Amino acid sequence: MLKAVFVFLLVVLNVSAPQQSQPAKPAGSPLARWEGNWTGEGKFFSQSAVQRLQWERVLSGKFTRLTVRVETASGQPMFEGHAYYRQTEGAQFDARWFDSQSHIYPIKAQLEADTLTAFWGEPATEEGKSVYKLFDAGKQLEVIDAVRNKDGSWREFGRFVLKRSTM
Repeated sequence: MLKAVFVFLLVVLNVSAPQQSQPAKPAGSPLARWEGNWTGEGKFFSQSAVQRLQWERVLSGKFTRLTVRVETASGQPMFEGHAYYRQTEGAQFDARWFDSQSHIYPIKAQLEADTLTAFWGEPATEEGKSVYKLFDAGKQLEVIDAVRNKDGSWREFGRFVLKRSTM
C-alpha cells in the first residue's frame, strides 16, 4: 500500500510540475539592419550589371543567409552565390560561401557601425574581401568586392549601390 501511495505521489507531482518553457528565441541579430531584399546597379568585372541581394535569418535564427545574384542589364545571369553567417563573438562572424563558379570559401567578418567587412578565401587558392556599407539612414547599401593580388594589394572587381526592394 505504501508503495502504491508513493507511485501515486510521483505521478501527481510529475503531472503538476510546471511545464518547461520553450527554448528561448535567438536574440536579435547584429545583421538585422541588413535583412531584406536589395537591388541596384553597378559594375561587375568592368561590365554594367544589376546586383540583387537578400539577407535573411535561417535555420531557427542561428544563421544569416546572404543570397547574391548578379545579372547583365538585360537580365542574363552572370553570377550567383550564398553565404551563411554565424555570429561568433561580439561583432565577429564566421561564414561559408558557395557560388555558381563551384567555389567554397571560409569567411571571417567584422561588423563596425554601419559596415560589414568580410574577408573570404584562403592563401593557397584565392583571397578577397567584400564590404557592405549601409548609408542614407539604412535605405541604401554600397557593396564593394575585391580580390587580393599576389603583391598584397587589392583589385576591385565589383561595386554596386543598392536600395531596398521586393526582389
